Amino acid sequence: MNYRLLALAVDGAILKDNSRLSRTTKEAIEFVRNKGVYVTLVTHRSYQQANKIAKALRMEHEMICYGGAFIAGRADKPLYAQRMPVEMASDIAFELERFGCQIVVEHENFELTNRLHQPQNLLGRMTVSVSESLFYPQTVVEHMSEHIDLHRISPLRIKVDFDANEEKEAAIDHLESSIPGLSIMEQEGDMPSIHLKLKEANKSATLLYLGSELGIRPEEMVAVAAKTEDEEMLDVVGLGVAMGQSSLHLRKSADWVTRSNDQDGLAYMIKEVFRKQMNVSQNP
Repeated sequence: MNYRLLALAVDGAILKDNSRLSRTTKEAIEFVRNKGVYVTLVTHRSYQQANKIAKALRMEHEMICYGGAFIAGRADKPLYAQRMPVEMASDIAFELERFGCQIVVEHENFELTNRLHQPQNLLGRMTVSVSESLFYPQTVVEHMSEHIDLHRISPLRIKVDFDANEEKEAAIDHLESSIPGLSIMEQEGDMPSIHLKLKEANKSATLLYLGSELGIRPEEMVAVAAKTEDEEMLDVVGLGVAMGQSSLHLRKSADWVTRSNDQDGLAYMIKEVFRKQMNVSQNP
């Protein structure tokens, strides 16, 4: 089988644990691109964050961002977008406003965040995570649900940081019972956090959509990931590859396990899988 598309997770696959990009990884991605393989990023990160990494890799193909809610090579001309309806986003914000949390509403061109009326020490803790993304304008609003409804905003995703795990669990239970069609993804990190988007906006379905637009069958795809949440994406492609540092569950479910990211496992996999493959442009 000659593979025509390579889908790469960013965190844990392209980037090392120190969030750096190695020269070996860059060279391996250039090697496979020179064979005519379509290389795309598949990430939970925003378009702006993913685009910065793509530029470092000199990649020009479309990227799958926001956990599958968005495909674009250029933000002003998206190939695909699964946006929350205005009413759904407004309802989510209304329900969350009863909890102690920082709400970040994400659009490909801007972010909205709520103004916290909390003690100063709590405010300082919660705004750190929000300020990590400074690629585009971020507007602070008093009443998020009213602002969404007034300006008819259809976001790609809503991120929420909680002060306490108990608040997060209560919010999840409440959202699951009150908002149908919502995907809730708990996030790893120092602060209890969740990502909210449409259930249809997932990496596996969006990758298959991109493949159909390109005329590439699922069996002609390779996907590489390190997070357990990407198991379904590895299942739908011809060759699903887990990084060596992945969870035991992901490694057992993958078709192939490469070395860890700190051992340049992505570059090792590319050379092993694509070394003898003919250029895609030369395929009959």
